[in-house]
Amino acid sequence: MRQRIRQFRDASRPPSSADLTFADAHLPAALLALFRAQHPRDIVHSTATARWLIERGHTEADLLAAALLHDIAKGDQRRADRVLYVLLAPFDPLPRIVGSQSSALAWRSAIWRSHTHSERGATMLAEAGATPRTVELALLHHTKGRGDGMLALLQEADAAN
Repeated sequence: MRQRIRQFRDASRPPSSADLTFADAHLPAALLALFRAQHPRDIVHSTATARWLIERGHTEADLLAAALLHDIAKGDQRRADRVLYVLLAPFDPLPRIVGSQSSALAWRSAIWRSHTHSERGATMLAEAGATPRTVELALLHHTKGRGDGMLALLQEADAAN
């Protein structure tokens, strides 16, 4: 709960020049374009996720790229839409509530983007030329129990930031 409150509070902090410089140092040009196209909130979160990994000695290029790009498909969302998604997700009513054509209400579209961001982001990464491992990590970053140490690190870093 404390973590979610911190995330809510930090959601309005704009990316710093250090955040952008950090991504410049860790991503090739095609992937950097995806990184910079993210919502500012996701740039800040993704950079914090990658820094968390580095601070703990994890410098694998695929892991850092996945940390910087795992939320690229979330898009622009109001803070209230993100809160609603976090509240609804554990109960999994989302497939019944939203769909890709849910444009009548902005919150439905935003929740659909959150619900499908891993799959859509992995497609975007593959199309931009990311390595298969980076694509796999981004795709699976919300899955449970895969026995993959690198994925577990990404999930821990994501949850911590």
